[in-house]
Order: sequence, then structure tokens, then C-alpha cells
Amino acid sequence: MAKFTLNGVEREVPDGINLIEAALLFGVRIPHYCYHPGLSPEGNCRMCAVEIEGIPKLQTACTTLVADGMVVHTESEKVIRERTEVMEFLLRNHPIDCPICDQAGECGLQKYYMEHGLHDSRVAVEEKILKRKRVDLGPLVVLDSERCILCSRCVRFCDEIAGVRELVLANRGGRSEITTFPGRTLENPYSGNVIDICPVGALTSKDFRFKVRVWFLKTAGSICPGCERGCNIYIEQYQNEVQRIRPRANLDVNRWWICDDGRLDYKWINRDRLLRAEGEAGAHSPERADEEAARILREAGSVLLVASPRSSNENLFALKRFRDAALPRAALVGGSFRKPWEGDRILKRPDRNPNRKGMEILGLSGDLEGALRKAPDCVLVVENDLLGDRPDLADLLRGKKLIALASNRDATAEKAALRIPVCTYAETEGSWTNFEGRTQAFHPVLKAVGESRPVFRVLEGIARALGASLEWSDFGALREETFQAAPALGSLSPSPGGGAHAL
Repeated sequence: MAKFTLNGVEREVPDGINLIEAALLFGVRIPHYCYHPGLSPEGNCRMCAVEIEGIPKLQTACTTLVADGMVVHTESEKVIRERTEVMEFLLRNHPIDCPICDQAGECGLQKYYMEHGLHDSRVAVEEKILKRKRVDLGPLVVLDSERCILCSRCVRFCDEIAGVRELVLANRGGRSEITTFPGRTLENPYSGNVIDICPVGALTSKDFRFKVRVWFLKTAGSICPGCERGCNIYIEQYQNEVQRIRPRANLDVNRWWICDDGRLDYKWINRDRLLRAEGEAGAHSPERADEEAARILREAGSVLLVASPRSSNENLFALKRFRDAALPRAALVGGSFRKPWEGDRILKRPDRNPNRKGMEILGLSGDLEGALRKAPDCVLVVENDLLGDRPDLADLLRGKKLIALASNRDATAEKAALRIPVCTYAETEGSWTNFEGRTQAFHPVLKAVGESRPVFRVLEGIARALGASLEWSDFGALREETFQAAPALGSLSPSPGGGAHAL
């Protein structure tokens, strides 16, 4: 541990941390642009300059480690004057386009200008150096060079995290700018992270550009469903439609990053939703749908219940309890035919199912294709697009009564004799257990669309129609019973709340 004095108060911090991190431990925020905890420090923006007694010149807090006996001032007259001058320098050529900038509302320049600038510009608009606008850097990112303050976070991210040299600082003096290497584009699988870590509006997302002002967004912490890593994310919605996904910092899972596939894995939540229960005779109310499902299951000679490694632990447990309470002779097996994608050394895992581990712990994994080939009369599929993942199974399922509990009009739901709408993970509570055995909770950010219900509520209704007793007072009761029945799920991991944006 190191003892130092911060703004007149003696403090003790762990060895080896810089002054920005040390001050933050005690609620003292030192302004900065180029520093990011996930990247190597550069000290090029000079915003984090602090006064250290015994050293004649101001020092950058991001590159200075705390040392025993150090006396640091972050709010002295000398420091405040330095910040004001740095702000004036950074804004010298900055365009006055906040009203049309996607970063407005979460911009570091706006924030620090209000805190440390508040000066009148000494440069006329016509004297500003003009640079390239709307530069297409790659599939996901657009650059506005005039807004860039050359903090180089994006360049360091590509070099140090993505492991590719795609961005570089080119030219000199006032003409310096970020650009791609000749003949290359910004297209690494993690390119979207440069948008999150850009402290100004220089790098913006093609996907989110001009969609909605950020202050209208409602945000909730969640878990990425893209693969079995379970990266922590924020889902942001406007008028009950998901507008974008951003990484949520969790040093034990995904640090500050997510892959581009995870970032864009939300559009299915907004489109092709199943809004009402539908059967061969037309639309059904929720109660009528439960009764119809019960009738089909009751009349079937043999029944197969299909679980999914995309379902939450709670929904998987509810399905297991449903089988035991209402259909004790039915077979129950979980699995997925979803094709794996290419994993990498950073975050992406080959298995695209977020809860394979949880399904294994709950004892539901099995030979799904073998179970289907045993020719059951009726197949009840829960959150599992069998035919979308394996179209060749259509022959195998032909002639069987298919009941689908699905959120979208996927291939399986379209072929089902009865399809009942259920909530997506963004509309309900639940938990997934990632490949390392870490169980993480997700929370609703959207209202359920149409007549969608949580899976466990649908199973309760069908069980009731079958004359079985299956009911939970609320989701908390279901979760408690789930974790008691499967102690190997462990306890829910803490849910950190840091974002990649944070200055």
C-alpha cells in the first residue's frame, strides 16, 4: 500500500495504480480524454494534469503512479488554468455542430467545456481548419475528422485489444487526423468498440446514426445472448424498441468490450414478433391457447418436450417441473442445432447458445435428434427454432402435432399447429450460466409486446388446463426454487455498472 496526500487529505491506496484511479477511489474525478483503463496510458490530451509538490511542472495523472509521500493537488489555481487552456486548444478547430452530432448528450467535450471551459472562442468560424467529414472507415464506423481531438484511444484499441493495425494518426500539426492504413478498412470483429471509447463525436455508429437523441433512451443492464461468454451489456430502448446495445464493464467476463456480432444482435427483438396465439382454427386468447395446447397434449399418444440452451435457468427449471407435474410420461430433452461460429482469443465463443452450461447443470442435455427420431405424436418446443437451424428436420416432424412457445415468427413457429407468444430475454427476468459456470441475471428493459407472456407463466396455464398444480407467486419464488433444486448453478454474480463510455 502507498500513502499519499490528495487535496490536503492523507490517503492510502494499493501499489501500482495511477493518480486517476487512486483519486477515483475517494470520489475525486480527474478529467481526462486519452486515458482509458483498458488501454495503455499516453498522456497526450493533457487534461489530467495535476500539481505534485516538489515537481516544478504539472504532471499527467494517467502516467504517474502513486508513490509514498506524494502530495497531489487536483484543484489548485495552476491546475484549473491549465485545464481551461487545454479545453480552448482542443476546441480551436472543433465544429459548432452539437445540434446534429450523435454524441450530444454523452460528449466529453460538452461535459468538460461546461466544467472547465466556459470561454469565448478567439477563433472565428471561418478561420477554423477544415477536415474530412463523413469518412467511411468500415462496415460499422463513420469518422468526422473535424470533431476528433486525436486522443488515439481508437488507434490503441485496434493495436492492443483487437490485435490489428487498421487505424493510424497521419499528417502533422493542425492537419493531423485519424485514418486507416492505405488499402485497409476498419473491419475487425470488435470495431464497434472504438465508437464507445471515442470521448467526442468523431467516431459514430452507422447502425445508430441519427436514430434517436441519447437523452430519450431508457437503459437497463443485461447479458448478451450471442454466445456462451455472457458479455455484460446495456440494452437501450426508445418507444419500446431496442435502438442499440453497448458493452457494460465487467472485468471478470468481458472487461469493457463486446464483439460486433453481439452489438448488432438485437434486431430480431424488434421484428417478426408473434403477437397473439395462433392455431389451425385462427387466433386464440391466452386462456384459449392454454386449453388448446392441453387438448393436443392430452390426445397425443406420446409427447416430447424440447428445451433450449437459449432459455433462462428459471424457464428450463419450470419446463422440468411442468413435465413432472402435468406430463410425467413425456420425454424431455434439451439441445440445439444452431451452427457454431468462429470463436477467437478475445471474447467470442464458438457455441452461440448463452445457457448451455445451465441446461447441463439442470440435467436437460441429451440426444435431441435421437429423441425426435423416436417419432413422438406431439412435440412441444420451447424457445428453440429447430427448423430454422436444421431445415432438413421438416421431414422428420411431418405428420406430428407441433406446439411452439416462441417470441418470433421463426421457421418452427410457422410450421406449428399451435404457436404461443412468449417474452424475449429483453422483456423478462432470468439468468444464464456461462461456459465458466458464472450465473448472471438479466432484467427487463422492454414491455412485453402483444400477448407475450414469460415462458413459465405459459407453462403454468397449460398445466392448469391439464388439471395439474403448478404455480409460482412471482418470478422471485421461481428463481428461489430453481437455485435450491440446482445448487451447482451457484449464486448470482454481482452486476457491475461501469460503461465503456465513462470518462
